[in-house]
Amino acid sequence: MKKNLLLLVFICLANILFSISTFAQPTVSSPVYYCQGSTATALTATPSNPSATLRWYDALTGGTEYPAAPIPSTTTVGTTFYYVTETIGGIESSPRTRIEVRVLADNGSDILLLRCDRTQITAPATIYDAVFFDWTNTAGIPNQYTYYYSIDGATPIYGTKNNGTNLEVTGLSPGQSVTLTVWHTTYPCDISSVTCTVACNPLLPRPTPTFTQVAPICAGDPPPTLPTTSLEGYRGTWSPAVDNTATTTYTFTPANICMNTQTMTIVVNPDSPGFIDSTICSGSPAPILETTSPTGVTGTWTPATVDNMNTAKYKFEPDSGQCAGSQEITITVLPSNTLVDFTWTVSQAFEENQKITITATNAGGDYLYQLDDGPYQSSNVFEYVSSGSHSVTVMDQTGCSMPNSITKSGIIVINYPKYFTPNNDGYNDFWNISELSSQPYAYIRIFDRYGKFLKQISPNGAGWNGTYNGHNLPSDDYWFVIHYLENNVVKEFKSHFSLKR
Repeated sequence: MKKNLLLLVFICLANILFSISTFAQPTVSSPVYYCQGSTATALTATPSNPSATLRWYDALTGGTEYPAAPIPSTTTVGTTFYYVTETIGGIESSPRTRIEVRVLADNGSDILLLRCDRTQITAPATIYDAVFFDWTNTAGIPNQYTYYYSIDGATPIYGTKNNGTNLEVTGLSPGQSVTLTVWHTTYPCDISSVTCTVACNPLLPRPTPTFTQVAPICAGDPPPTLPTTSLEGYRGTWSPAVDNTATTTYTFTPANICMNTQTMTIVVNPDSPGFIDSTICSGSPAPILETTSPTGVTGTWTPATVDNMNTAKYKFEPDSGQCAGSQEITITVLPSNTLVDFTWTVSQAFEENQKITITATNAGGDYLYQLDDGPYQSSNVFEYVSSGSHSVTVMDQTGCSMPNSITKSGIIVINYPKYFTPNNDGYNDFWNISELSSQPYAYIRIFDRYGKFLKQISPNGAGWNGTYNGHNLPSDDYWFVIHYLENNVVKEFKSHFSLKR
């Protein structure tokens, strides 16, 4: 009796295992079409039981098992077979389920006039809860299509259409978008896509998405991630990109066009008080050390008051609970009333590089120098100065002197004109060295290139007009010798100039 019972149990188990291995098969879609050279994806199959494990092979029996779902090659036109089984409790299904992959050459097929057409939505659906896709068949191509569509970017829904060139998706909400991708099932070399959006119902209020406010952050902290789905489940995008350096207001734009936008301001607290070093004039009123920094940080100073006579450092300590750390600044005290007077020296007469050198009476200041109406410069030396009378301004660039600048004129640079043009046009008609006009005993003698004496003139006179005994002399170089005083010393200088007609 006991032996018969055990035999009966064994037979039942064998039948169950035989049934599992024979009839429990994964579900597949076959054939699968690819265009030559297109990008393929891993093959898929749906097991009969969620706990089953899929196994992939290259042959109906025996052959090689793939380590994972295979990705077909689309390099060559042709048909390839793949096989899949499922395993439950150590028992593998049999026989293997076949998937046929066909790689086709491009035959010029096309999805024509793929479009959205609300006028074809069928009752009881309306333009406020459905979309309708329509297209046109290519002549001579089988009227069979494979497609998938996604509602607001969600998981795609796959399907096929036989003898039909349209698709209606219902059960939607105003503003939802559906993107359809469709191709000829047996000629997959043209894939077309279009997005249709459900119309907004003017009789319904526009929902506004809500979010949990993001707490303030410290500057430089990792920027928070703003949720792309609202508390109500509305999806969308934020702009601009999150900035972890400054307080910014961000705008959430729902994917659904029938919804209102939403904003959120994320406060970024400063990581530094933001004080800067400064300067004051000695003896001026001492500035007040502000207890609220330029970036809004509050705190206290050590020392608490500024010494207006001596350069010193001051430390700011933020109150607790703030992002910023302590900061030390330097307040530099500049000397006051340093610009008292200045003197100058000029290069010797007739030097090639005529210079004016300025020397401030009190060298403790920080000055800028200006020649005539030219730009200010930090150097106290002006080079290649033209002959004649000049003015110089010295300015205390710290602003700590009273007055702030001093100007002196009548600085004489002595040189000679390199040419003149005696053509009676009122310009350069006479040659002279007028800078020496204040020396009554100075005189100039003029010679031609062969040493012939032509004319003697005085610096305080009109000068030479380029004639000899009443006759115009030709364009040429002429020589001169000048006798003059410099620093109460009698000097002589020789050179030449050009007469141009």
